[in-house]
Order: sequence, then structure tokens, then C-alpha cells
Amino acid sequence: MPASTARTTPKTKFPTIADVQKRIGHIPESRILSFPAPGTATVQDLLDGSITGDRGCELVDGILVEKTMGFRDDAIGARIIYLLLAFLETHNLGLVAGAQGLIRFKLDLVRVPDVSFIRWDSVDDPNEIENPAGAFLEVPPDLAVEVLSPSNTQREMEIKLAEYAKAGVKLVWFVDPERKEVDVYPKGNPKRKKTLGVNDELDGGTVLPGFAVKVSRIFESRAPKAPKTSGNKTQPKPKKGQ
Repeated sequence: MPASTARTTPKTKFPTIADVQKRIGHIPESRILSFPAPGTATVQDLLDGSITGDRGCELVDGILVEKTMGFRDDAIGARIIYLLLAFLETHNLGLVAGAQGLIRFKLDLVRVPDVSFIRWDSVDDPNEIENPAGAFLEVPPDLAVEVLSPSNTQREMEIKLAEYAKAGVKLVWFVDPERKEVDVYPKGNPKRKKTLGVNDELDGGTVLPGFAVKVSRIFESRAPKAPKTSGNKTQPKPKKGQ
């Protein structure tokens, strides 16, 4: 009998684009890198500038996902870092990192919170935090902060929150520049969510005992007021000889 010509299709983690989108939360397709093929990317690919270019990316089950932040969002993240560092100058509880701080939660899951904080006493040797052996922090932070951008979907953030909870992150802040509010999730638990507005005070709980700041300070405008102009009124011309 003739040999069978049927092809065997190798099993893949994400057979379709729909499966990819389901895993990462139905985000804009422009944020999903097509090479390496979604589901096959590695941490080496994440660190390879010839692949990611100038994009800041996360690695989600072998999918390279661009983490977009606008200028305003990044400035808000920097503001939060400033407020935390000011507190930590006199309360040396741990280390703060920004939007380049890669954290590996498992082999093919690398997240990059916009701001993260990890306590010295969360590890046996604090030097592992200040001088990690590789490009990633290999232990979960105690605090993860995400400044929401327009391209973030609700489902994407739900997935990320669940990952933080599973990893053991003790406190998560979702900072929303549009609403000017901060959603606080102790242990990443959505059932314990507390939303704080500009008139409320944000504290560090047991992660940053003693830290407290008005939410309004995160969103306050720092720009000086524009000088008043005289409108369209024309100034009288000086007379000759004056």
C-alpha cells in the first residue's frame, strides 16, 4: 500500500492568533511582536536588541509584548519613584526600580512593573537584590506599580494582577492618570480592591510601614502658570523724537 501522505502538525502552545490574544488580554496587535513566532520567544530574545529594537518588552509565555508608556505616564511613574525614594532615604527598607527593572516570575514570564519595590528582608541575602546575578530580578517584588496607558485593556490588567497575586506580590497599585485615581490591591486580590481619589491618602501598608502620601501629589501639575498676555490689543506707536 502507498505510504500515507497525511501531515502531522506539531503541537504548539498557541495554535492561533486568537489563542495568543486570549493569553495576553486582547491588546492592540501593534504591541505583539511577530518574531520570534508568538509562543516561541525566550529570555535571550527579550534581551536581544536586534529583535526588540527600541521597544521595551515583556515576555509572556513565549510572547514578546511591547509595554507602551506615553510621556505623561512615564512622568507619573518617575514621580512615584521620587516619593518612594524620599521616604526610603530615612527608612532604609529596600530597593526601588523603574520601568527598566525586569523581573522573572517563571522561566518564560518576565514582567516589568512601571515601579517596583522589594524589601531587604524578603531575601536571605540583600545583595541578591542590589546586585542580581543576571539581567532579571529572580524574586517577586513586595510592591508592583502599574501606570495605566490607553492601550492597556481591562483583561490585560486582570491577567497581570492574577500573575502578581500568584507570585506572592504583597501590594499592587494600578495608577490611572485619566481618572486621577489609584486602585490598591493587597496581595493582588481584586476582592480587596480599594480605590483612592485625589482627596485620599495612599499608604504603604505592611510593605512600606510609615509611608503615606496624598494621591493628589501623584497627579499634581508642576508646570508654572503661563504669563498673561495683552490679547490682540495693539500698543500705540511712539511719536517721532521719543
